[in-house]
Amino acid sequence: MLMLPDPNQRQRACAPLLTVALLVACGACLAQQVQRCESPDGKVTYSNTKCPDGTTPVRNVNTSPPVVVDEQKAAKERAKREADEAKAIDKARAKEEAEVQRAAADQKKAQAKDRERCEKTKRDLAQAMDARAELHRKPATIQQMQEADSDIAKREAEVARACPS
Repeated sequence: MLMLPDPNQRQRACAPLLTVALLVACGACLAQQVQRCESPDGKVTYSNTKCPDGTTPVRNVNTSPPVVVDEQKAAKERAKREADEAKAIDKARAKEEAEVQRAAADQKKAQAKDRERCEKTKRDLAQAMDARAELHRKPATIQQMQEADSDIAKREAEVARACPS
């Protein structure tokens, strides 16, 4: 227990506790239910406690305040606006996903095209080397050999550009 020398200090210290106790009690009063009680002869009684003797509880009465039409309308408008916003977000997300998929497909096509170009330049280089080897097997002029060497050098440069790895 708290020992305070001055009675006024004791009252000031207890004031917050009393306030809380009163608020809890008032909340309990507001939260009570009202019952409709009927007697066998049809007499109706409303009670926020147990039904009086000789009567039976029929149903609980709704004591909550009625919904204000303006508030209900505002809530419906807010719900519609939020639903529209959610639809817009979903639509934007779907559009973004489609763009990502399209970009991935485009990148895949570009990579396939690059691989094809690389393979073609390698085939062209192999053909140029075969043509030069053929010139070594049979008599050829110096000019033909120089042209073949020049063609091989050109094809090797193309392979280097088309096949970076």
